[in-house]
Amino acid sequence: MELLLALAVGLVLGTVLGLLGGGGGILAVPLLLALGLPYAAATTTSLVVVFIGAIAGLTTHGRSGRVDWTVGTIFGLVGSAGAVLGSRASTVVDDRLQMAGFVVLLLVAAWAMLRKKPSAAEDDGRPATLRWGRVILLATGVGLITGFFGVGGGFIAVPALVLAVGLPMRRASATALLVIAINTFVAFLAHGVGGLDVRLTVVVAAATAVGAVAGAIAQSRVNAASLQRAFGILLVVVAAYETAQVITS
Repeated sequence: MELLLALAVGLVLGTVLGLLGGGGGILAVPLLLALGLPYAAATTTSLVVVFIGAIAGLTTHGRSGRVDWTVGTIFGLVGSAGAVLGSRASTVVDDRLQMAGFVVLLLVAAWAMLRKKPSAAEDDGRPATLRWGRVILLATGVGLITGFFGVGGGFIAVPALVLAVGLPMRRASATALLVIAINTFVAFLAHGVGGLDVRLTVVVAAATAVGAVAGAIAQSRVNAASLQRAFGILLVVVAAYETAQVITS
């Protein structure tokens, strides 16, 4: 039963990552907690699982030409400093406070998903415009969130790439996977391997990779507006679950 649950968790995380270029990480921690992992172990495991899922989805999107490798690399590397700082901060902040902050983050992300209408515009081939002030500020913020909460940061990276760089939505969601991969890798190095359940991590990561490839392939066939609304509602549900955890812990 535990194996089946781990596989289901991985498939859900990967599919969301592949479809949206984010969101898998923010779901990873509560789902891993539901598998019985302590909070510290769940955040570390989340970084490994999301990294592998991001690489799998990135490979598929890259073959379709939807990834802006230059922008993603710059954005990810700038955010790496924030990922290290966030990882260090997470070791000295009480778990309950981290979880409370995570709930706030979930609700903000849900509000943004439910409020914003997805753009139907396709990539017109124009080069991305790097507004360096915004790039540094937003990339550092994405990195901080990645390191502190053990999430990929893609749910923030996607709108940040649209806002700071001007990427079309589909390219932004694909490129966000490169940002996620860089940030989660750096954050994991800062976290270390303490509390990592290797067997569970391997199972969830393998399923996440499969889900990410499937999600990336299906991205162009899914109604973006319906998917975005459903994801926003899902975030609210996860926030409610996390709130219950904070209250009862």
